[in-house]
Amino acid sequence: MCADTTTALLQAADINVNYGKFQAINNLSLTLNAGDTLGLLGLNGAGKSTLLRVLAGTSAPGSGAVSINGHDLSKQPLAAKQNIGYAPDKPPVYPEFTVREFLTFAARLRRVAKKKLKTSIDTAIEKCALQQVTDRVIGNLSHGYQQRINLAQALVHEPRLLILDEPANGLDPAQLLEMRSLVQQIQSDQATIFSSHLLGEVQQVCNRVMVINDGQKLLDIPLLELSDNSKTTYELILQGKANQQDLQNLPGVLRICTVDEKHWLVTTNADNSAATVDQIGEVLIERGLRLLEVNPVRNHLEKLFSQLKLNSGNQPVAIGGAS
Repeated sequence: MCADTTTALLQAADINVNYGKFQAINNLSLTLNAGDTLGLLGLNGAGKSTLLRVLAGTSAPGSGAVSINGHDLSKQPLAAKQNIGYAPDKPPVYPEFTVREFLTFAARLRRVAKKKLKTSIDTAIEKCALQQVTDRVIGNLSHGYQQRINLAQALVHEPRLLILDEPANGLDPAQLLEMRSLVQQIQSDQATIFSSHLLGEVQQVCNRVMVINDGQKLLDIPLLELSDNSKTTYELILQGKANQQDLQNLPGVLRICTVDEKHWLVTTNADNSAATVDQIGEVLIERGLRLLEVNPVRNHLEKLFSQLKLNSGNQPVAIGGAS
């Protein structure tokens, strides 16, 4: 997705994170604009939480830059973080506080003006359906309620960018519906990153999806494109291994992605797609590659995830566009 960087709420460029010799995030870039609700998908261990900690400013990248609403996160951390609401995967609550005491503490940390303090706290409590437990001690509440408190502390200062790491964990079906409704109510001048490994949740609440694996970006597209009848996606199964350069500039191909050197997903224009596939086969033969199977893919995202699960021990091959 292209974006005007002068108006982007989030601009992350060439992010790398290393833990010793292990590279958790590999040269990943991301732009998020007002109105975007991005579903960040990946298997467990893909690097989702690491990336979100970098974007929220709780962890520094090895290299790369992050800008939040025009403020450089490393050079202007206070100004940048005033625009961020972050709900990590483990609720950062104080169990000995009551719900209202904790949200008051969180609001003061975020420098909510004294005259707005009560209104901001009451609004967060209402949005997260915490009215019945406001005076209860947090340590006596269920995990589902603690997840709601986690969301409330992220919302209490009305941030422009909301970062949610696995917010559905521990929620019962009713709470899950409430959480979806909350994310869907985010204002048009705000943006949300919603991390999950559940395809259904992302498809319910997001308008854009990014898939990462082993710290690399595999896919970043509007969700509507997955059901766009003007485009067709095929799975290509090759006899031998291919790399990204082998499949660049295939005729009629708009996008290619894979997690396996023998299995590729290519997206083409639906018009005359059969002829396009024939042309692709001819070009691959010219490049010394043999095409064994061509299978139409009804759900691009599900197919990509099934490949991720089958090949979770392999290094992914990054995606690219082809013209």
